[in-house]
Amino acid sequence: MLISYAHLSDPPQQFETEAETIVVGRLWRGQAVDLDLTPDNTVSRRHARLSQENGVVWLEDLGSTGGTWVNGQRITTKTRLAPGDKITMGQTTLKVVSELAPLPTAEVTPEGVLTSSVSAADSPSALILAAASLEIIRRRLTAFYELGAALGTLDTVESLARTVVQHLRRAIPRAKRAALLLQDEGRLSPAAFIPETVKPSISLNLARQAIEKQQAFTWRLPAAEETARPFDSVILHGTRCAMYAPLIWKGEVLGVVFVDNTDPGSTFDEDDLRLLMAMASQAAMFVKNHTLQQDLRRQEVVRSNLLRQFSPQVAERLERMLKESGEWKLGGKRAEPVTVLVSDVRGFTTLAAGMEPGDVVEVLNELFRICIPIIFKYNGTVDKYVGDSILAVFGSPEPDARQWENAVRAALEMQQAVRAYQERWQSRGLPVCQVGIGIHTGAVLHGFIGVAERMEYTVIGDAVNRAVRYCDGAERGEVVISPAVHQRVADLVEAVPRTIRTKHPESEPDMEAFVVQALKFKSTEPLPALE
Repeated sequence: MLISYAHLSDPPQQFETEAETIVVGRLWRGQAVDLDLTPDNTVSRRHARLSQENGVVWLEDLGSTGGTWVNGQRITTKTRLAPGDKITMGQTTLKVVSELAPLPTAEVTPEGVLTSSVSAADSPSALILAAASLEIIRRRLTAFYELGAALGTLDTVESLARTVVQHLRRAIPRAKRAALLLQDEGRLSPAAFIPETVKPSISLNLARQAIEKQQAFTWRLPAAEETARPFDSVILHGTRCAMYAPLIWKGEVLGVVFVDNTDPGSTFDEDDLRLLMAMASQAAMFVKNHTLQQDLRRQEVVRSNLLRQFSPQVAERLERMLKESGEWKLGGKRAEPVTVLVSDVRGFTTLAAGMEPGDVVEVLNELFRICIPIIFKYNGTVDKYVGDSILAVFGSPEPDARQWENAVRAALEMQQAVRAYQERWQSRGLPVCQVGIGIHTGAVLHGFIGVAERMEYTVIGDAVNRAVRYCDGAERGEVVISPAVHQRVADLVEAVPRTIRTKHPESEPDMEAFVVQALKFKSTEPLPALE
């Protein structure tokens, strides 16, 4: 270790030692020190300790009266020294002459020179409180706190990204440009950049290196004697030096931040790099938290939309399925058997023609309010509303061994409830609605269709189409079931056969059916209360 020191205006002296640790102070009563600064009586007898660890020099004050100062700042903790740092003890100034605290060895790569790096695994607190002058630590803490306070008030990923790049450029004075890129399915896309009037100057190749190495690093333009050739994007944007840091939260790579400078001779130091990595870690936490909140809100919207189609019992089971799988998934699969119920207001088009639009909506809403709870009561699923029609499914999305009985019971109770409500419509001067219901059973495709933000549960197949045909064959107040359904509920209902004439006999044959007249055994289940 080679140290140059001078008391006031005295000529400089040199102290050289191979020891890894030395104590600096004044010789007193036989208590030796390694570097004696006598005759400076303002220096404490055991003033400070210099130590060398893996090529790095550290300085520690030993409780001196006047304090130990580095570059005009009093140190209170063990501090790492850099080449050229000016140390003051009392009235004596010292400098470590040999380069004992160099930056990590520069790595010459095909695209430029990587001069230093910091692991993304380092905690923000370790990065911020790493040995440095109090002024540098204060600057790091201030920048970190201000970024966190700003990010805590924002509600979109776009505003988060924009705030991050603004704070990066403000916290790192040599940063002329800054950008934040987010990763989506392996592709990096700019989320925010400064200045906004020009295309961001980031090198995607260097950004990917930061992600692959999971390190923040500084980069500089290679000198003439170095064989590296920078990327065309770097040359195009005039970049002289830059820093890249990955956005990583709990092992998940979210993106990259970077800053650069175009001034000749400009550089970023290791203090800048530590601050960049600390702020990147903080930004990653906020970005991840916000995207999780967005996902939860989106899932809640999807969930609330979908669960309106199901009975409370089915909805509860689907909720459990959602929690186990993590998300609703689009797609369908075959289900057999499934029972489809279709109800339709007879002559509704004619009725609606003579009504005010508001009255039409009021009647339909009341009709649905009467029928839907009954469908849910028997574990049915509301597939869709089509004008004045309801399409409901029993035995889907989960199998139901009593689906045929449930569908028939639901249909009969729906007819009973509609009849009970007709007097109310008459008393308010509204047309009386009468409903026809058809039921069929068979194979379908069932599942979720649409897009992630607007999914609907539905069933598709010939069984649905045939249920519509049976509904068309039902007169006012009737429940018409197919032979396949009748075979399942013959012991439950009193029914008479009927032949349904099709609208297109040349292409579609007549359909055999049964009209349900009553249950053989009265249900003990009470009807839903009518308001």
